[in-house]
Amino acid sequence: MNVPDKKRPDRDDKAGENQTGATPNGKAPSSPLTGRHVSAADGSAAAPATKDQASMVVVANRLPFDLQKLPDGSTKARQAPGGLVTALAPILAKREGAWIGWPGQPDEDPGPTTTDGLTLYPVPLSADEVEAYYEGFSNATLWPLYHDAVADSEFHRQWWDSYRQVNRRFATRAAEIAAKGATVWVHDYQLQLVPRMLRELRPDVRIGFFLHIPFPPVELFVRLPWRTQVITGLLGADLIGFQLPGGARNFVRLARQLAGAATSGSAIEFEGRTIRAGSFPISIDSAAQSQLATSPPVTEAAANLRHDLGDPRRIILGVDRLDYTKGINIRLQAFEELLAAKDPAVKDTVMVQIATPSRERLTSYVRMREEIERQVGALNGEHGRIGRPAVHYLHQSFPREDLAAFYAAADVMAVTPLRDGMNLVAKEYVACRTGTDGVLVLSEFTGAASELRSALLVNPYDIEGVKDGLRSALTMSGGEARRRMRLLRRQVLGHDVDRWAMTFLSALEDTKDPVAAAVRRLPVEAVAAVSEICDTPNLLVGTDFDGTLAPLVDDPSQARALPASVEALRVLASLPGTTVAVVSGRSLDDLRRLLGDVGPARLIGSHGAEAPVIAGIVGMPTRDNLSAVQSELLERVETEAARLAKDREGVHLERKPTGIAVHLRSASTEDAAAVANELRAGVARWPGVNLLRGKKVFELSVVETDKGTAFAELVDEIGATATVFIGDDVTDEHAFEALGPRDLTVKVGGGPTNAGVRIAGPAQVADLLTILASARHPERVAAAELGS
Repeated sequence: MNVPDKKRPDRDDKAGENQTGATPNGKAPSSPLTGRHVSAADGSAAAPATKDQASMVVVANRLPFDLQKLPDGSTKARQAPGGLVTALAPILAKREGAWIGWPGQPDEDPGPTTTDGLTLYPVPLSADEVEAYYEGFSNATLWPLYHDAVADSEFHRQWWDSYRQVNRRFATRAAEIAAKGATVWVHDYQLQLVPRMLRELRPDVRIGFFLHIPFPPVELFVRLPWRTQVITGLLGADLIGFQLPGGARNFVRLARQLAGAATSGSAIEFEGRTIRAGSFPISIDSAAQSQLATSPPVTEAAANLRHDLGDPRRIILGVDRLDYTKGINIRLQAFEELLAAKDPAVKDTVMVQIATPSRERLTSYVRMREEIERQVGALNGEHGRIGRPAVHYLHQSFPREDLAAFYAAADVMAVTPLRDGMNLVAKEYVACRTGTDGVLVLSEFTGAASELRSALLVNPYDIEGVKDGLRSALTMSGGEARRRMRLLRRQVLGHDVDRWAMTFLSALEDTKDPVAAAVRRLPVEAVAAVSEICDTPNLLVGTDFDGTLAPLVDDPSQARALPASVEALRVLASLPGTTVAVVSGRSLDDLRRLLGDVGPARLIGSHGAEAPVIAGIVGMPTRDNLSAVQSELLERVETEAARLAKDREGVHLERKPTGIAVHLRSASTEDAAAVANELRAGVARWPGVNLLRGKKVFELSVVETDKGTAFAELVDEIGATATVFIGDDVTDEHAFEALGPRDLTVKVGGGPTNAGVRIAGPAQVADLLTILASARHPERVAAAELGS
């Protein structure tokens, strides 16, 4: 394949690694997780945009189009690289939105222009500002610091002054363009002061901020002399998004430590406002990327590429911006050591390394390029042959069609950054592997590693580990490679850039839509988790009852499930590919009485002992069909429980088919402690007695069971592809522990937990179930089943 040099002026890639510059797919965005209109912060509808104003504004360092001034004075726009435009251009066009950014060349101001329904507003930068604000503070101060200080940061006051000045210019432009009550979405590390500056100018607008690169640990961030100014700058936003939960946690801690903000979970109280921080992992236009890979021109180009490379047995591919964080030198060294050892795994194997030009005016990048090129030259001099270099090194940019051909041709993709916010190249490779073969070797220090668990994860600081990863990838059986790639493709194709954008906006925008209102009330990580799991083909949704569907009350007989939760369960249970189960310590009869009509939902009582619907359980345990030994033991247990409750006001006993529950919620502190101590030291130790502890309740059963065992059996029975379980009690931890890392486990309330997500109380359970029922639309379920 001929690969002409297609160098472009260096530009920011919004996720720090996407090379493709994918084009908008033309689809109108849709998501059941968000409303269909924009609302002002006070709940009123956003004012209609005037000719020079927009109801939605994106603010980013670069415009998504390269602007060229024509001889007649008009401006021509040509789409430039960057996956961000893929997600946002259709949304902005639908909302008559605007994009504010630098046109890419110093001392240029081509003026506003409209293309594809999107108005572009250039922010000019002088050559001095490009040097100080962009090359200096953004990329020589912040970039290395935010990437775990893999290189030394430089701290210069004049760079900081320029950074503030340019951020002020962006904020002023956004304030001029945004309509009343508009949504303004600010992007990335170059513009961290814009949210607060814009808040001061336009307190009526809703402001979101998303950081595409990693956010550093507190211990690194505090090196920045202007650390407090950056944190308070970001706190001007209503929602601050990060790639990973760890970044959000680091920011919340810094907001508390440096700005004196009050924090609770992901919520931050600052200057009379509530700000939320959460993770929203970005993705790619995976469907378009996959479709591109199967197009005849790309398929032919991939075949030609293999031929041009000499039809080797294996091709290893690396695609990166030329940046010291990307670990290019590491994979080159690992490959060279395998060749030097004459390892059979690399026999008749070539490596192709594409290094896209980046920040070429910075001295550190010039020096790095020279070092990489020396390394490639030495490797080829030692291990290459006439006409067959061991490494084909291409320091140039390629259009997305050519890159898709490289992805389709490569047997192994090596992605080994020392640190990366996400790394979209890894996802692009997976999307292009339509034959479900190919192996991804991925650094565990990328954001993508948390999602692409079926890749071969390596520590890029461990050369032996990288060598082992390459060796395993090159020698992996076809069946194992296909199994792993199918799992990777399911993740990438099911979580695309449209979903990322709409999930963020749904969390940001306060609308009158009840689903969007529920989104607003939930922690952002809970919303993101629902979005992650909602499209699975065969979903099992399980919940506890007391403290989850129903608020806790002193008298258990007076407990009532929240109507919104019951309605959401009824809707979920009626959807195809969706099973609902309520798993409670209450008796089955109690559950039927308290829940009423929940459609075809499964009811499992007594911590799983009463589970007549689960396959393999014959003769549901009752007091009539217990064994003679169990019946005798149960009578002794009841007698002992009655003795403990006697003359102790507020200690209530609840008889169950296989045991008895001792409720202490209404008892005095002294009586509750006395009963608990006697129970633990006495009857709970009797042979054959199973103790289950809950919130101020002890259940003594003569049948050994727990919610985790019962729920796991139900998972197996229905063949669930993913599971949600929501509970508040200690006994729910058994269910959390029984589920896998891809399932969604939700802890309600405080206390230690093994659950992956925490929410406040039953009202938020209703919100979560409402969102899940809306997202689990029949058409979405059908599409997921078709795709599987």
